[in-house]
Formats: sequence, structure tokens, C-alpha cells
Amino acid sequence: MGEVKFWLPEGTIVGSRYQLEKVLGIGGYGITYRGVDMRLGQTIAVKEYFPSFWVSRFGDRTSQVKCRSEERDSYLKGMQRFMDEAKTLVSLSHIPEIVKVSDYFEENGTAYIVMEYLDGKNLKQMADGFGGRIAPDILIPLLEPLVIALGKVHASGLIHRDISPDNIMMLEDGTVRLIDFGNARDTTNNKSMTLAMKQGFAPPEQYKSHGQGPWTDVYGMCATMYYCMTGKLPPQAMERLTGAPFPTPSEMGIEILPYQEEAIFQGLDLFVQKRIQNMNELWNKLYVPEDNTDIPIKWATEPYQKTEALSRDRDKKEWSGLERVRDICRQIYRRMKEL
Repeated sequence: MGEVKFWLPEGTIVGSRYQLEKVLGIGGYGITYRGVDMRLGQTIAVKEYFPSFWVSRFGDRTSQVKCRSEERDSYLKGMQRFMDEAKTLVSLSHIPEIVKVSDYFEENGTAYIVMEYLDGKNLKQMADGFGGRIAPDILIPLLEPLVIALGKVHASGLIHRDISPDNIMMLEDGTVRLIDFGNARDTTNNKSMTLAMKQGFAPPEQYKSHGQGPWTDVYGMCATMYYCMTGKLPPQAMERLTGAPFPTPSEMGIEILPYQEEAIFQGLDLFVQKRIQNMNELWNKLYVPEDNTDIPIKWATEPYQKTEALSRDRDKKEWSGLERVRDICRQIYRRMKEL
């Protein structure tokens, strides 16, 4: 008996203009396809809401999604969250480091998000390309634009809540994109939040429904840096509370500037009151040498500029250093694509 395919077959058209091609990935809540916008002739990615534990479909027979009656309420709530993710991403379209969404709609008893096609590798894959570890002097500059981008996200009243190597893509030109805003939440309404955590990358407050904020994404970003530079998953937050060993990168023989290691571990503090509170503070501690004064960043109003917006003291030589980092990453990326 052949495999039962529940994804849509190649050539299927959704939204009257998007022709689906190959399946890029299948997760618990959805299927992502590569496709073509037939009106513009552009390659795009299409994400379909498909929680396989609640629904069924025979891809070669019908496009319609069938939900079990007893799961109908949960399914509809999940679809609303899916559409909310699309609206969130549209509201962040002015930030270059955030994946762009161009359309979203309901069809076939489910919903779809149309976004830019990212031909890249996630940070977990990139670490593998570097032999399991990305050196701090490459990784930290590479992620600087993303630290700034997250500050802008927070200024809009949102937190991501799922910062991890899987959700940071590096493109062939050496730039990065943050993806998957399915767990993003508005922090301005003071409502309780659903539990959402990725072991090793989630701080203790994500195991509760209150107390989350920009500091929550600070933890996720610092945990991501730790994983990529050491090749080791940070211990789960609840295990750390009971004394699980958590060696520093320098204790593992990794060369890292002391003030940068201190910043990463302050961002990984289990106690919110002691942790770095926001991306502006994280940027100052990670990217401004100790003998410099703090340089505020106007997240919401100033675009990312290579010379003016980040530091009054930076010159072209330092930015040529960032280009060197991106060139190294480009070379690793191309080598990985050739394998």
C-alpha cells in the first residue's frame, strides 16, 4: 500500500494566483510549499495551516481540509492564531531582517500565508557547515542586525517568544532573517499568554502565562548565541534552577571577549530582575567595548544604517569587518550547497 499524501500536489493553485510546487517542510501545525506568484512571475513560499493531529485530507483527491467534529473549536482558534501571525508579519514589513508576508487568505477549509521565498540555511545548519561551532568573532557580528531588528519588533509592542537557531535563516548574501512568528504575542494588552517554549531556548517565565516581555527574547537570543558558538544545547531553564551544570564558552576553550561572554550570560540569567531587559541594553553590552559610554538606539524611528544609527564612533574599517564576516559565511553557505 502506497504512502498517503496529505499535502497538496504540484500544480495546485490557491488564492487564484499562487501555483504550488514542491513541499519545503512539514511541521505539527502546517505545511510550507515553494510556489510561483503567477501574476508577478516571482518565486514565493506558501504556508498552509494544517494541524495533522486535528485534520485529514487525501492530497490526490481533494484540496479540502476535513476537521474532526470534536476538535472543531480548537481548530478554528488555531486558524485564527495562524491568521494573526500573518497580520503581525505584515505590520513588521518595514524591518528588513523580518521575513516578508505579501498575502493571506482562507480557502479549502483552512488558511494560507504567502511570504518571500528564502533560499537559505538556518543557523543550526550553518553551525554544522562550520564544523559544529561558529566562532564568536563571526557569530556575534553576524547577528548584530537581528538584535537591532528585534528591538524594533519590541518597540511595536510584540515579542517573538521563539528565538532559536531553527528560526534564524542566513541567505546566500550573508544577511539574516527571522522567521516563524506563530508564537508572537502583543505585550501591550496585559493579557495572559499561552505556554510556549523550546527547551534550552526558553526562560523560566515562558513556563507560566504571565511575566513575559522583551527580556524573554533576550534570553532566546543569548541561548541561540551560546548554542551556535559552543555546539551545546543550553540546559533547560527548569533544570538550571535545580543546579544543572552550565559551563561558559571560555571554560570550553572557546575564544571570546570577556565583556561579550559576560553580556551573553547576563542575558541568560534565570531571574528576570537580574537579566538584560531589552535589545538596546543587550546591544550596548555586546557591541560597545567596555571603555565606551552607552549609545542609545532609536529603534522605532531610525532605519538600520551602517554608519550613523549604530554608533557615533564607528568608522568604515569596522564595517568592512562585518563585510568580512558575511564573506566568510557566504563561502561556507556555498560549500554547503555544493554537498
